[in-house]
Amino acid sequence: MSVPVIEAPIHSVWNLRNLLIVISFSFVGLGLIGQSHAAIGYALFLIATLLLLTGTILIAIFGLTKWFNTDFLWRGLSAAFWMGGWCYVMAVSALSGYYVFETFMGYMPLRYILFGPAILFAIIVLEVGIWRTIIKRNLPTIRRFGDLWKRESLDPKALGKTIVDEVILHRSLYNTSIFRWVRHQLIFWGFGLMFLVEMLAVIFREAFPAFGWIDIWHLPAHPLKLTFDLAYDLTGLMVLVGCILALIFRVIVRGKEAQKYADTPTSLFLLVVAFTGFMVEGSRLATEPVENSWASFVGFVFIPISPTSPSTIEFLWILHALAACAFIAYVPLKRMIHSCATPLGRLAGSQTNLMADKKERSIRGLMRGVCAKEFLPKIS
Repeated sequence: MSVPVIEAPIHSVWNLRNLLIVISFSFVGLGLIGQSHAAIGYALFLIATLLLLTGTILIAIFGLTKWFNTDFLWRGLSAAFWMGGWCYVMAVSALSGYYVFETFMGYMPLRYILFGPAILFAIIVLEVGIWRTIIKRNLPTIRRFGDLWKRESLDPKALGKTIVDEVILHRSLYNTSIFRWVRHQLIFWGFGLMFLVEMLAVIFREAFPAFGWIDIWHLPAHPLKLTFDLAYDLTGLMVLVGCILALIFRVIVRGKEAQKYADTPTSLFLLVVAFTGFMVEGSRLATEPVENSWASFVGFVFIPISPTSPSTIEFLWILHALAACAFIAYVPLKRMIHSCATPLGRLAGSQTNLMADKKERSIRGLMRGVCAKEFLPKIS
């Protein structure tokens, strides 16, 4: 059974989409006139997160198992991603309107006035870049061979093995160069896990207080807050060491063929983000000492070189935040996006039956072209 195409009357989809657009703009408007609350935006953000997570789980069930009906799974994951995407748009709309109103009323510190638009712009550039690089470029292939991707032709065992070997462990790179593998793993997983930790932190740092629940971010000795501090330091240290190794690799391979595998601008860019982040943490530890702050073990190393004057700390925080936003926007523009695209290619390549069907169709298309040329009238 091939993957079903979900069809709906065009006018119904169009009307629903217009309605959701109107609702999104309404959230912005209500926020701008002070008739909204941050809790609305964060509630929509949580709903969007749960829906997108549900869609991801359904994709895993679809590809890695033979459980459940194909049509049921496909409709379920399509609906989850569609609704999750729109909830995300409405969440951003609600939060944008609310925080713009807070800014106009003078309630917003300078650092957040600069950070808010910067992170929004960065995330939009990241999402558009991923769409253009991974999906839009492959749309012709999807349109031509998409009907060949039948669930019964999938090899769940090969797919699972490839996920472990190439997406998680990057075993091919390990077999090529252990040094490059260590560097890549530290940067890839350090940055990726830090991004996930930050997304989770938004829930506890921003959403829960907006709902009127306990604000653990103002309880430095709280076990959950310490856990986040430890996670930030571990992932940040991974990135920092990975970038240093990448720069060492660049020096080692200078003038050699392996130099093409060095991405010095990205390494320097990310090194600045990680370094300034630890300096911000060092300033916090130096000026706001708290008990049980062992979780920020890397930050202690940076205390001697971290500023302590309020104005310099503010400048450093803004520099770090804007650099982090710029790097997020930079990801889909340079080679780092291949860290996502390459594993997807390997996942597709692991499906030998599907690749064989694709090759057969390509050969038939070429043969038809050759045969057509044979019978074309010769023009003297």
